[in-house]
Amino acid sequence: MKNLILLVIGISGSLICFSQDKRQTVIVTNLENIKGDLYIGWYNESSTFRINEKAIYREKIKVYNQKEISVDFIDIPNGKYAIAVFLDENNNYKLDKNIFGIPKEKYGFSNNILPALRAATFEESVFELKQQRSAIKIKLK
Repeated sequence: MKNLILLVIGISGSLICFSQDKRQTVIVTNLENIKGDLYIGWYNESSTFRINEKAIYREKIKVYNQKEISVDFIDIPNGKYAIAVFLDENNNYKLDKNIFGIPKEKYGFSNNILPALRAATFEESVFELKQQRSAIKIKLK
């Protein structure tokens, strides 16, 4: 009986060691204690990049007086992705821009690409997910 218990414990321990945590944590910084809804979208195609409704994985998180927030995404398969993030401060479900097309609300992209006069492209923001667990840091502008 003792040997059977040791065998079960050994098998359980092996399974835990070989199980893979497929959690990807997106860490969004530079929130500056603003409140609103933070939209995080994962994209795998250039044609849909930055279209919130076309994100293949997405989350909407309430933000209130935080400087940084971490959001876990579970079971994201390996592949190439780009992430776009924006903070909707007035809850109108979109990134507000001024008459020149410059965003009035905070936004960011994977690889922390923030061109001065335009939005980042899919090609600039794309990264390859190979690890089982990773942290992706995005600093808002």
